[in-house]
Amino acid sequence: MKLNRRSHVILAAVAPLVPLLLAAARPSADVGRVSGTFTMTYSQRHPVPVSDIDGHVVIAAESKGTNRNTGPAAYMDGADVSIAETADMVQGSGPHQGYVTMSLNGDVAINQFSGTLSTVPGPDKQPLTSFKGSWTSVKGHQGHGTYEGRMTGPDTFTVEWKGDVDRQK
Repeated sequence: MKLNRRSHVILAAVAPLVPLLLAAARPSADVGRVSGTFTMTYSQRHPVPVSDIDGHVVIAAESKGTNRNTGPAAYMDGADVSIAETADMVQGSGPHQGYVTMSLNGDVAINQFSGTLSTVPGPDKQPLTSFKGSWTSVKGHQGHGTYEGRMTGPDTFTVEWKGDVDRQK
């Protein structure tokens, strides 16, 4: 493509602005990728059987634990975590939803999540339960992301989560 003199003048005038435009297009230093792992223990579980089909149960549960930061930036490392959730399961599988509250030194973030639980027989015929879904902020740091996890014992589970968060309140 051949440029005329006018095009050269315009390019010469605009070229110094390109770095400024690129800097403006980058996310703020306060927005970034975050990730962590929750280690949780159920403190309450309230199953209510539904008699429509075999193995149908609705459960309300609360669990407590801690977050371990696994991302490049320190985010809520060592935070206390509380999860309030409900699940509508048939034979251990189905949708679940709830809220995760993380608090650290007066800093509180509350995220709403929804996803699915899946239970399959393990090699030793014991059930293996895993889950995955997405989350979005409802209070505190604004963000969204995904999670997945698994039961590690009768009353314990781990959750690996990641996403983008604006660390400004």
